[in-house]
Amino acid sequence: MTKDVETIYEKLRSEIIELKIAPGDRLKEEAVSARFGLSRTPIRDVLKRLEFDGLLTVRPQSGSYVTKIDLSDISDTIYIRAAVEYSVLQTLMGVVNPCDLAEVMLLLSKQRETLSQQSETGEDFTDYYFRADNAFHTLLFKKAGKEHVLERLNSENPVFQRYRYLTFLRGNEEIEGLYRIHTKIVRALELKDDDNLRAVVNEHNFAGLNGIKSVQERHPDWFI
Repeated sequence: MTKDVETIYEKLRSEIIELKIAPGDRLKEEAVSARFGLSRTPIRDVLKRLEFDGLLTVRPQSGSYVTKIDLSDISDTIYIRAAVEYSVLQTLMGVVNPCDLAEVMLLLSKQRETLSQQSETGEDFTDYYFRADNAFHTLLFKKAGKEHVLERLNSENPVFQRYRYLTFLRGNEEIEGLYRIHTKIVRALELKDDDNLRAVVNEHNFAGLNGIKSVQERHPDWFI
């Protein structure tokens, strides 16, 4: 892909993951072409790549539609991700030092400040929390020397990234819960408490799936 086409792909991919383009929405070649000022041939290549990612479904004689969310597939991915995350954090537990922990806690303190701001103003910080969650995990994997593992987990499963974004729509109470889980992860690393680390990692990965019902009730057309 040329640089321009790659940029368009990344833009559409991000908009689908972050639900700016909703599950079930139709993407018309001509509309996308007009939006970005490119001919339909390279746009068709972009849509094919998004289909390969699992983010689009092509219906014959109808067009390309944003794939709806299948929670049964997501559940399988969570099992894999939880196992990988636990293994990486075990590695980190063996090498982490007080300076590393202080750096992670500084990141969490910024999240705490934003939570307080959201409570006071009622602003929508969904995008912020999605990026803050990514930053938290990126820092932990980096400290373990496994940042490329996380890059592969994220890049190879954009459908799961969309599910992760979806979990931040559950409301402030659930985001508060996520902050507490992140704090417990850091505490387990600090104490080198392997049993607690395993339990918290499982809680962290499955909490979103267990709490997604409220989002389904608000947006039933997004799900299979």
